[in-house]
Amino acid sequence: MWQEQNLRLVVLYVLSVCVALPAEAEPNINGETGYINMPSGRVEADGTFRMGYSFAKPYSSTWTSVTLLPRVEFYARYVRIMSGAIGAGNQYWQGYGDYKDKVASGKVLLLEEDWNTPSVAFGLNDVQGTGIFKSQYLAASKRFGDLDATLGAGKGRISGVFAGARYAPKDWNGIALAAEYDANNYMQDHLSAQTGVDQRKKGIGLALEYRWGWLGSQLSYRDGKPGINVYASVPFESKEFIPKLDEPAPDTEIVTRPTLDQWNADPQYRRELTGRLLRQDFKNVHLDVSGQTFEATLANTRISLPSRAVGRAARSIMLLSPEETREVRINYTVSDMPFATYTFTDAERLQRYFNGLESRKQLAPTVTIDYAQPQKVAAKSATPDGLVGYSKTHFDGDDGDIVSYRSEGSKLDKIRVAPGLGFYFNDPSGALRYETFINASYGKQVHEGLFFKSAAQLTLMQNVSGVTQPSNSLLPHVRTDVAEYKKSGNVKLTSAVLNKFYHPWQRVYARASAGLYEEMFGGAGGQMLYFPESAPWAFDVSVDSLKQRDVGGGLAFRKYSTVTALATLHYRFQSTGVTAAVRAGRFLAGDSGARIEMKRRYRSGFEVGMWYSQTNGNDITMPGTPSNPYHDKGVFMSIPLTSMLTRDTQSAPKIAISPWTRDVGQMVISPGDLYDLLEPANINMHDRDGLQYFGDMDDSYD
Repeated sequence: MWQEQNLRLVVLYVLSVCVALPAEAEPNINGETGYINMPSGRVEADGTFRMGYSFAKPYSSTWTSVTLLPRVEFYARYVRIMSGAIGAGNQYWQGYGDYKDKVASGKVLLLEEDWNTPSVAFGLNDVQGTGIFKSQYLAASKRFGDLDATLGAGKGRISGVFAGARYAPKDWNGIALAAEYDANNYMQDHLSAQTGVDQRKKGIGLALEYRWGWLGSQLSYRDGKPGINVYASVPFESKEFIPKLDEPAPDTEIVTRPTLDQWNADPQYRRELTGRLLRQDFKNVHLDVSGQTFEATLANTRISLPSRAVGRAARSIMLLSPEETREVRINYTVSDMPFATYTFTDAERLQRYFNGLESRKQLAPTVTIDYAQPQKVAAKSATPDGLVGYSKTHFDGDDGDIVSYRSEGSKLDKIRVAPGLGFYFNDPSGALRYETFINASYGKQVHEGLFFKSAAQLTLMQNVSGVTQPSNSLLPHVRTDVAEYKKSGNVKLTSAVLNKFYHPWQRVYARASAGLYEEMFGGAGGQMLYFPESAPWAFDVSVDSLKQRDVGGGLAFRKYSTVTALATLHYRFQSTGVTAAVRAGRFLAGDSGARIEMKRRYRSGFEVGMWYSQTNGNDITMPGTPSNPYHDKGVFMSIPLTSMLTRDTQSAPKIAISPWTRDVGQMVISPGDLYDLLEPANINMHDRDGLQYFGDMDDSYD
């Protein structure tokens, strides 16, 4: 739990950040950079994520936007049109309420502003789905001191010439005035006659704005009607948002180092060093001394950056290793698979670095980081007597939960119990469905590279059972019966699987799995992953023989079975942090084709991405048609909790916005995807010299 003093420090830090951050490009009520309803010729700063809510009768929107790439801004919103229930007279949509629509849009900065030229951007609104808000526009913006002005033209919903201006003097401390000429053709809006918006003409809108750091608000006025827009703007390119006030201090307790003969003769030295590493959340610790070389093989389950974890291990090793040690070699493992080997060829310089007498630039030439060679770790030293039964328990919120119970041992065993919450949107029987539950998971390392993991769920409250419409999918129902699974039974075994991980050759990894993969499928399968020595790509193949589970959450199965086989090429663009992946093969419903994914990892560790699938599975149910079948697509985000907590953690929950009742282009949830497991360590080892936060010091070259 936070101490009161630490809480005060966090508050002061957040206040200082909020006061220091200048106001940048502001969002309009749709989430795109602009004024009130109109866009501007600008995009927000690279890596900025915004989330907000706006209301201007008859429209209310929950929206998000992100500058996914420099000069490229994406935004999406979920719009409610207040016009009365659309389900009346349509039994299938009974209970849905007001009309609601998902809108995806984007903007590209074509020209950056300089002394002589304006900032110019081209935008596309509502490019997918119903297209009821579709428009295209070109806008140019120019600053004149404290005044920012825009002139643009569009077609579609934005019809003709529009303009906007914002006056934001620095001495107004975040207050700004905005005005625009709104060129929207409201008459063509969906249900415009019912809402009365068909009477709205093009005209002037005015707004008062206030920006305080990450938080912003706007009060607008148009045709005698008020509007509001409130939002938070988070800079994903910041390295962290909260300082690590509760981070355990690195090992600095100085003791008399043994000689090599003393180390070999007395197991107490090995036991003491192993105990120090276990107390710092290291697992599967194996130590070996050969002459002047000290070698350690270990994993860390809490520290997010492998280089930081290796730095902590190296510090402890330098305190207790034999005096004759001249070289330190640390093998960092993931799921008991050695992945990266850090070799420190000058132990004296390493100690001087920890003592603050050498810089990271001076240390780096004496460090090599390579992909690990296959090892027989079991042949090395086992956990010393007295530490075999080592365990730690936690009852706190350090993993990002409101509260959780966790128990861990000296191996990669873990018990975890925590609350959870799920949301499901846009079912015809109701736009919002939810479930609250307690999730309990158990993981056990059975043998070298062999793991059993399971999870069970106790549902507390839910309204998913209110979904009454049966699936009308013409494909095998691999996902569209999800509501039946959610509402059948309060206690469920959601997974129970055995995973065996292999490291047959350097840069080659493999997995074999069998059991209940997820809530809807069980089976057996495997995966093989290859990393080239220096190229920025990786390749994997996975094959799974699957059978559909029954809805009760037990051990029963349905008749449907299938085999999925996917080959995936991953390519990382190091300069931008973007990873593109193409998956090709056979999907869950027996359809064949490809799924394209793109994601960007920011300096804070946040990942934002999207996917689009095209297969031969003809999904012609609405909004698909026989002439234009539906293709699976969605957006997702991975949230590194370490950037928002006062203590480092590897926890990074993922959220996705995608249709939850579709069968085309679907994949089974992998029981242990090798690329997902190894990608963070691979990115870290190729980040410049691979020593980011090594020694618990923010000595980045930036």
